[in-house]
Amino acid sequence: MKYRILTIIAVALPLACSCNKWLDITPEDTTTEAQLFTTASGYHAAINGLYQTMATSSLYGQNLTWGYLSALSQYYDNVSSDDSKSYSFTEKYEYDSKEVLGYGEQIWQTGYNVIANANNILQHLAEADENIFTEKAKGEIELIKGEALAVRALIHFDLLRLFADSPAVNKDAKAIPYVKEYPAFFSERLTVEKVLNNVTVDLKAAASLVAITDTISGNSNSYMTNATNRFLVSNSSRNYFFTGRGSRLNYVGISALLARVYAYAGDMQNAYSQALEVDKYFEDGEGWYKYTTSFTDTDSEANRPHKLIDELLVCFYNENLSTDYTSTVSSSTKSRNSYALKNLDGIFSDSNDARMKKLVTNVGTDVKISLKYLERSGSSSLISSENKVVPVMRFSEIKLLLAECLAKQGKMDEAVAILDKLLIARKCAVSGMNASTPVEDFLNAVRMEVWRENVAEGQYFFYCKRINAETIDNNGVHVPMTGKYTMQIPDTQVNIN
Repeated sequence: MKYRILTIIAVALPLACSCNKWLDITPEDTTTEAQLFTTASGYHAAINGLYQTMATSSLYGQNLTWGYLSALSQYYDNVSSDDSKSYSFTEKYEYDSKEVLGYGEQIWQTGYNVIANANNILQHLAEADENIFTEKAKGEIELIKGEALAVRALIHFDLLRLFADSPAVNKDAKAIPYVKEYPAFFSERLTVEKVLNNVTVDLKAAASLVAITDTISGNSNSYMTNATNRFLVSNSSRNYFFTGRGSRLNYVGISALLARVYAYAGDMQNAYSQALEVDKYFEDGEGWYKYTTSFTDTDSEANRPHKLIDELLVCFYNENLSTDYTSTVSSSTKSRNSYALKNLDGIFSDSNDARMKKLVTNVGTDVKISLKYLERSGSSSLISSENKVVPVMRFSEIKLLLAECLAKQGKMDEAVAILDKLLIARKCAVSGMNASTPVEDFLNAVRMEVWRENVAEGQYFFYCKRINAETIDNNGVHVPMTGKYTMQIPDTQVNIN
């Protein structure tokens, strides 16, 4: 088998640099664009281009996972560092610093570039001759539209989570533009609530569209039923565009993102219902996803399951991920120390916890870094794919969300059972909680598991922002977070290239 899903060269749709306050996008080379959208393969390449851009260091390849967002989550031990270290100002939430403003510009511009490209695909698709799609009877058109909508929703959502107040603080605050047209010369800032409503609409539509490929009997062809099928191209007469669903926005992943969005919006009833929809595909149901069970004491670091690939709901493919991580983290003592994980003994209270014992490595005296992005050795195609995927959402988030919702519903025994099953999968002792455990104590335990699950993935910051946590732990120091959850929107004239 050969993994090909994102090895196609990204097609950068032509976008110009104009100057309006928010977004000004005009085509420069309409001949190239017109040629691109005359064939199904052109649409496939354009969709692949979205994924490739999202997997770069500007977005999920670094900034929104193991880089900037992990620094915001206080994973790195820069508390006593001088300002020459990576993320020194980020860790202190100095959003008006040159360092943080630079990350903001990069994320904002690249994010809206992806959105513009997604909108361009959608608009061309709406006017396309359906006869160019040879697999249209099997959901080809729906798959293209669904993935473009899902990409548009995801990027808007993460821009919202960075550059606007959380709904827990002010759902009516002005937030960001939600752009649905190409070109977009001007788009007004919507409120937090309206942006979330748009995200929800796009994700719902996307889920129903990609379901034709991913879940409907006769079309899925087992491409979703386990990690091997999700991440490797099977021998089949189907077009390659339909395979490699694990590193694309598939039905289960989109459904999981929708649960994340509902929870962020404070709509816990819908978050719970949506999480149950996703949970149907876990090991107790369809069995498509499962907790990793391959941790053993005899595993060498190189052979450990770095990404826990069986659990990944949303991830993107970056051919150079391990190389980029190694060259960045290990390029110098200063760089290595900038990514040193902090206070692990304090955070991982169980010494047998596989997330510390198996997914962290020593690179110097008292310097430990995440193992997740280093190269895993092995000749199997699945390991090769695992080395190249960037984790964006994993199944434990759904499980912890279900536990949170059940606890708030007063169903503590069910909530504890979910938490304990996660702990057992991570080689930990069970929680010792029971039906009489106070809700607040249980939710504090959930919060710690969110921290442990997301080392070097960054989602802990967004979790704390969702619940409007008063503090974030910085190596034993509790940092007051009032006014520190929202980045500044770039003040420059935004050019999306």
